[in-house]
Amino acid sequence: MSTRAKIASAVASVGVLALGWQVGTANGQALATTQTTMTTGTGNTTTTTTTGNTTTTGTTTTKEASTTTAAAASASGLTDGTFTGTTATNRYGSVTVTVTVASGRITNVTAATTATDDHSAQINTRTVPVLKSEVLAAQSASISTVSGATYTSKAYVTSLQSALDQAAA
Repeated sequence: MSTRAKIASAVASVGVLALGWQVGTANGQALATTQTTMTTGTGNTTTTTTTGNTTTTGTTTTKEASTTTAAAASASGLTDGTFTGTTATNRYGSVTVTVTVASGRITNVTAATTATDDHSAQINTRTVPVLKSEVLAAQSASISTVSGATYTSKAYVTSLQSALDQAAA
């Protein structure tokens, strides 16, 4: 690369950085940022606004929110209990998922799997825990399949959805 090209590249980089600085700081002045945090246990809302070097904090007291188990169950649409989905079969075996719901949330998921061969059994062994953690995080059957275990993943989701349908009834 020639010296002239290196200089042009350096000048362009400085220009991009300067433009980014101007956009991010409103022509060199710090932008106002607001962060709101609500603590429902005490009913207080704290708002912090920062402009340049000045910080202002205000607290507003609001009515305390309360949640009951029945409200949680109705909000998620799931009834508390243990529900077993239908067995979903694929060309490498089958999966039956059991879901436990408490306070309207999925608290546990177990899966009984069968495999047609040792390789499929190994795939199931590594796939089922990943799918379980996905379900617990998503709190629904809207999860991604596990790469390399598409058949097991799809059967798992089919059985899971069947169990969740029972929990919603």
